[in-house]
Amino acid sequence: MIAWLLVTSLALELAPATDRAAPDETTADAPSEADAPSETDAPSEADAPSEADAPSETDAAASETDATASETDAAASETDAAAPSDAGPDGEATSEPDAAGPIEGPSDPAPREGPPYYSDEDIDALRERYELPADPRLEPRKPKWRCLIPDPACGFGIELSATTAYAYRTRQGNIAVDGAFFQWNSTRVAYDMWFNFPAHVQTVGTYKFTRLTLGPKISIVAGDSKDLWANMGVALRYWFGTGKWAPALEFTSALSFKLAGEDDGLIKTERSPVGISADIGLNVGGWGAIIVGGQYDSPLAREEIPEKFRVSAGGQIFVGFRGNILWGVPAAAAVATHAASQRLITQP
Repeated sequence: MIAWLLVTSLALELAPATDRAAPDETTADAPSEADAPSETDAPSEADAPSEADAPSETDAAASETDATASETDAAASETDAAAPSDAGPDGEATSEPDAAGPIEGPSDPAPREGPPYYSDEDIDALRERYELPADPRLEPRKPKWRCLIPDPACGFGIELSATTAYAYRTRQGNIAVDGAFFQWNSTRVAYDMWFNFPAHVQTVGTYKFTRLTLGPKISIVAGDSKDLWANMGVALRYWFGTGKWAPALEFTSALSFKLAGEDDGLIKTERSPVGISADIGLNVGGWGAIIVGGQYDSPLAREEIPEKFRVSAGGQIFVGFRGNILWGVPAAAAVATHAASQRLITQP
C-alpha cells in the first residue's frame, strides 16, 4: 500500500504542468467537445489552390524582364539628369559644347582653303591600293624665257637660232676642161626659225613634259663671196630627260635653193634648182647644240641654157654650233663670222 502511494505521487510530479489542473481553475473554462472543430469545418480538397491558379514560369520571366527594363529606364533618367543642359541663362539653347569633357560623336573635318582636296598621304594610299608607282613629288618650275628657249616643260614653242660652222666646200666646173673641180675651206652661217609642236608627251606625277617635238623650219644660209641660200623643211628634237639641263637629239632636213651670188664683184640673184641639206646635233638644255651636216646643190647645165644662166653642181660639209639667239653668244658669233668671211675668203 505504501509502495503504491509513492509511485503515484512520483508520477504526478513528473507529468507536464498543462496536464495538471490548477486547483483554482474550474471545469467551465475548459473547452468542451462541442466547441472542437468538426471534420466538416476542415478545408476540403476543392477549396485548395489548383496547379492552374499557381503562377507559371513564363509569367515569372516576363516579370523579371519588366523589372530589368524599369531599372534601365531609371538609370537613363539619372544620366539625363546628370548631363549638362544646353540651355543658356535665358532658357535659349546654346551650341557651345562643354569644355570640361571631349565631344562625343562624329565631328566635321577642318575646312580646306582650296585644291588639292587630297593630301599627299591620301595619294600615296591610293597609288599603293592600285599598285601604281609612287608619286615622284616633282617641284614645279617655270620654262625658260616663256618657251622661247626650248624646254621639256614647254608644249608648243617658237625659237630663233643662229649657226656658226666651218664648211668644206666644193664646186664642179666645166666638165670639158681637165681639173675643173674646185674645193676650198669656208664658213657657213645660218639663221633659223623653228616651230616646235609636241609630238610625244610624258606624264610624271601631276606634270606633263614634252619628249618629242616636230615642226616646220625656215632658214637663211650665208657663205663666202656673198653666196646666199634659203631652205625650208622640218626640225625634230628628242629630249632624253625632263630636267632643266636635259640633253636632246636634234635633226633637221630641208630643201634648199640659192638666192644670190657674186658675179664680177657684184651681187646678183640666181636661178637655181632645188637642192637638199640636212644636219644632226646634240643639244644641252635647249641652249645650244653641236651639229654635223651637209648640203648638195643640184646643177642646171643643160645645153639649151645659155652659159651665163648655167649653175654648176656643188656642195659642202660643215661642223659647227647652233644656239638660241636670246642668250646672245650664238647671234654675236654668227654676225661676226659672216662679216669676216665676206672680207677674208674668196672662192676660186
